[in-house]
Amino acid sequence: MARIVRSEESITIAVDAMGGDHAPAAVVAAVAEASLRGGVGQGVNFLLVGDEIAMTEALFELDHNSERIQLYHAPTVIGMGERAQVALEARSDASIVQACALVQAGEADALVSAGHPGAAVLAATRHFGLVGGLGRAALASVYPTPRVRGEAEDPFSLILDVGASLRARPEELLGFGLMGSAYARIVSRNERPRVALLSNSRESTMGTPEVVQAHALLSRHEAIHFYGNIEGHEIPRGLADVVVCEGFVGDVAIKILEGVSEAAFDLARAAYHERMAWRMGLKLLSGGLQKIKQLTDFEAYGGAPLLGLEKVVILCHPRSGRRAVGNALRLAIKNVRAELPAAIAEALDTGLSQG
Repeated sequence: MARIVRSEESITIAVDAMGGDHAPAAVVAAVAEASLRGGVGQGVNFLLVGDEIAMTEALFELDHNSERIQLYHAPTVIGMGERAQVALEARSDASIVQACALVQAGEADALVSAGHPGAAVLAATRHFGLVGGLGRAALASVYPTPRVRGEAEDPFSLILDVGASLRARPEELLGFGLMGSAYARIVSRNERPRVALLSNSRESTMGTPEVVQAHALLSRHEAIHFYGNIEGHEIPRGLADVVVCEGFVGDVAIKILEGVSEAAFDLARAAYHERMAWRMGLKLLSGGLQKIKQLTDFEAYGGAPLLGLEKVVILCHPRSGRRAVGNALRLAIKNVRAELPAAIAEALDTGLSQG
């Protein structure tokens, strides 16, 4: 396939074609659809990275604009059950590694992957520098709430970190708050996002030493609209626009939120078949249940941004299908156009110096 000619105005998204449970078919299908869609805008191209034969076969079955898609051969893939660090060191020709290298070399402006999350985070942090004097990057995820926020009337709140690393120092939690605020201002057009710190108590003196110290840093920082501590059961209520926590805690919290929504619909299905009265009640509630399902559907928002790096990185859920990957592509394009890394760098440069 012909090489894409890049211009200063063009955007190229590198896509790990082999990452995820439904790769390469779902990933290639999303890129093929995006290449035809005017909604992504003029001058947007895609660099599919993976096994060339598999990608070619998948594209052959799909309508696509070949002028906007380039294939780059990467013969191996890192499986979900592998240890990230060991696999990355053993296979420099893996699709996620090569995709990162292409972005680092300036061949693409952003990375999208639905592959092994740990390998993707590690590969990205090895290839791309941190911005704004931050100690580490943070993986941010959105979750639905009853409230809408910002000019975009966004029903989602942001939580970070949700797994880029296990632990975080108080200064790094402050950095997460600054990054989350910057992201909310750009993506949700929320000029004054409320930032909360996830803890086991509303009391500022409760929690781990890191959380107690982070509370003090966040509460006195002029650039952050600090709500205070929130407890786990308060996350879904949407009291805060940005929730800050360590990666281990955030990973557990976001998976609980996903599981609760799935369990609710499993219970509803079971109730539907159990009794006629319940069946009639569920029919009356069907509109509301459908709305909740739309909000809690991870495919609707595509992927999670890895914030704090000098390049745009969007990581999709490994179960992502064509729709989820397509939405992740749109998010990556939006973040590139908004010059998100530069905006976050500016927020961190100003905010950390004030802190």
